[in-house]
Parts: sequence; C-alpha cells; structure tokens
Amino acid sequence: MEPLEDWRSPKFEEALGRLDRGGISFEFLRRNEEYREHYDTATGDSLTDQQAVIAAREGLTRRWGVLFPC
Repeated sequence: MEPLEDWRSPKFEEALGRLDRGGISFEFLRRNEEYREHYDTATGDSLTDQQAVIAAREGLTRRWGVLFPC
C-alpha cells in the first residue's frame, strides 16, 4: 500500500473534492491503521498457498467490506 500523505494539504483538496462515494470510502479506509495491517497481511509475500491468499482476502471482504477483482 502506498505511503500516506497529509490529506489536508492544498495539493489534495481539489482531488479529494472530486471523489465519488467509493473513492471517499477508500481514502478513509486506507488511513485506518488496523485496515492497513490487515491488508498487508492479506496481500503480503508470506502467503504462498493460493488457498491462504483467498482466505485472507475473504477476511478483508467480511471485515472491511472490500472486494478484489479476480
């Protein structure tokens, strides 16, 4: 996940103002430390078994309401 920048910066004010509901949700969610840890665990290199990857992503879906394409 990319590093966070200060959302209050004038640089981001215009871009954040154009976001749709999904974009706002993502911006909110990716700033949540607990979500970032869960995401890093679910998408990290430590998961080599395809079933473990699927289970980890399903956990993200259940807990945070996110979906991953394919």
